[in-house]
Amino acid sequence: MSLDEVTSDWLSDALGDAFPGVRIKRAARSDARSGTASSARFELDYDNRAGHSDLPDTVYVKGGFDDVMRKRVWAALVQEAQFFNEFASDAPINIPHAYYAGFDEAAKQGVLVLEDLSARGVRFGHATDDTTVDTIAAVIEGLGKLHARFWNDPRLPAFSHWKDPQRTFFRYLCRPSHWSAVLERTYGSALQAAFPTRESALAGLERMWSIDDSIARTLVHGDCHCGNLFYESDGAPGFLDWQCVFPGAPGHDHAELIVTSLTAERRRSAERDLIALYRDVLKAHRVPDLPSFDELFLSYRQNNMHNLVGSVLNPFDMQTEEVTTISALRALDAAADLETLDALGLD
Repeated sequence: MSLDEVTSDWLSDALGDAFPGVRIKRAARSDARSGTASSARFELDYDNRAGHSDLPDTVYVKGGFDDVMRKRVWAALVQEAQFFNEFASDAPINIPHAYYAGFDEAAKQGVLVLEDLSARGVRFGHATDDTTVDTIAAVIEGLGKLHARFWNDPRLPAFSHWKDPQRTFFRYLCRPSHWSAVLERTYGSALQAAFPTRESALAGLERMWSIDDSIARTLVHGDCHCGNLFYESDGAPGFLDWQCVFPGAPGHDHAELIVTSLTAERRRSAERDLIALYRDVLKAHRVPDLPSFDELFLSYRQNNMHNLVGSVLNPFDMQTEEVTTISALRALDAAADLETLDALGLD
């Protein structure tokens, strides 16, 4: 329940499934970080390598180590651990290796022991990056491969409840006190122009979710923005933070990625080509019942509703004011360009 409990003995036990017999005599902690989850880097000194030649020299331990934040997002912590146990080995994309993924729903905690990506020199994405269309095209190809792999996967219905925590949180973001506070932000007038009342925003969410549920057919990342991406030295993308993964509609991932990552000008020039590229990937993987381009683009337009709450109303203790403002303004621009409310039949 705290980073102080991550001792050499605990890490020995946690790594024991992947590396039987291994014992760690010292684990030096550094680089502690706090956000939705907390994490820290541990440098490992082994007492017994038990014949394993591929033991990591460093790992990151990630979990709900902040009591206040864990109470808010514990379900996401549990889901990420479950993803690594249930689906990660089948995901045909670049994701961190998890040496251990454990959860305790009664204690409202999920803990991961992950590879130290910095050991192979990756670059981590950020909302302030000058992200190019080519970069997002590579990510879209990755999403296409992920979605194609899990298209109509028979395991998905058992995890349909994974969508619920995010929806509960989004409804909470629309509570009266928070809505009033967001109206005081620099983009508050733009929010009010898009949604005159918080009830209208809630109506948009409910309409989007109803539509998405009717076409849910794959496993979506669920929170695919720049800050949850990393890049190898050759520019190849990878996907971080699987706390919001759930069986859903592809447009959920498309809208968050494209709208929040690209400047409005770049998005306008490239969004149709990016959705067409995604469809080509699905087609190449022989996805059955392949959606038409028009169906995919409509879903993309509709799912900007996710950004209009998740980005615009995002609390500053979950993302900085700078990051939140960048994403919020892009979502509000896209609402007009894509006619999000009209796409949802609400305008």
